[in-house]
Amino acid sequence: MEGYSDTFTVQDKMIGKHPTEDSVFATCLVCRDMPCSNGKVHRSLMEIDCKRDDYVKEIAKWLIKYHLSERKKYQLKKKKEMLEKYEFKKYADSLNIFPTSDKTRKGNLGEVVLSEYLSATSNIDILIYRLRYNPNVDQSMKGDDVLLVDNNRVLVGESKFRSKADKKVVDDISNKFGVEIMLPTSLSFIADRLYDEHNYELAEKVSEVEACIPYGSIDIKNIGLIVSDSSAHRAVERHMSSKNKNFLIITMNVDDPIGFLNSTFNLAKKGLEGELSYVY
Repeated sequence: MEGYSDTFTVQDKMIGKHPTEDSVFATCLVCRDMPCSNGKVHRSLMEIDCKRDDYVKEIAKWLIKYHLSERKKYQLKKKKEMLEKYEFKKYADSLNIFPTSDKTRKGNLGEVVLSEYLSATSNIDILIYRLRYNPNVDQSMKGDDVLLVDNNRVLVGESKFRSKADKKVVDDISNKFGVEIMLPTSLSFIADRLYDEHNYELAEKVSEVEACIPYGSIDIKNIGLIVSDSSAHRAVERHMSSKNKNFLIITMNVDDPIGFLNSTFNLAKKGLEGELSYVY
């Protein structure tokens, strides 16, 4: 693996620099790109303790954005105008926007954070919020956890949430991405959804990228995210071993990961129930 300079690290070249302004990632997380080897490319993100409330609020907004379809948002807005507060809360709960399964909540949180982070670092727009299309909110969806695509780049991501990280979680991600480059599996899904939304130009561009992938003309990167406490950082440093030069692991190290998870979903739920102003 090539070395890196103070200006551009290997991690910068793969996914872009950590945001430095106009982003909750810049104000709430400290980034450290760890020294690389042939088998390890690791970016560590450490939470700034005093910024927890700001970060939780932003992630709660993302959870709503990723789970709440425009149709259901419209329904909620109309019902909020018609119903008393208690009745509206019951109605919002009845729509089952968020998963109740602990495993699915953990997976969705990681997916949302990784999508937003990679979009911020790479300047690739998120084309489809795939969690809106999940027919069973308490089951994880098939396909790529995270898939960002532009004219000649594709970022394929997978996230893991652990209350305490160890060798196993590093191996779980490395077993998928660490042997050889993992190609995207959900480009057709994105193109179909864009087509359904009458966004024909973007749908065609995504289809063109998909057609070019077998010829090796698209730059593909594989990114794993581990959301955990500070053990995530240590686990990756000790145990990551990859043969895939296009594979990077990001660790997001937060205090009390389970409390962090519950805080974000609880605040998102309050937002749907009309207790926060930024939803409607």
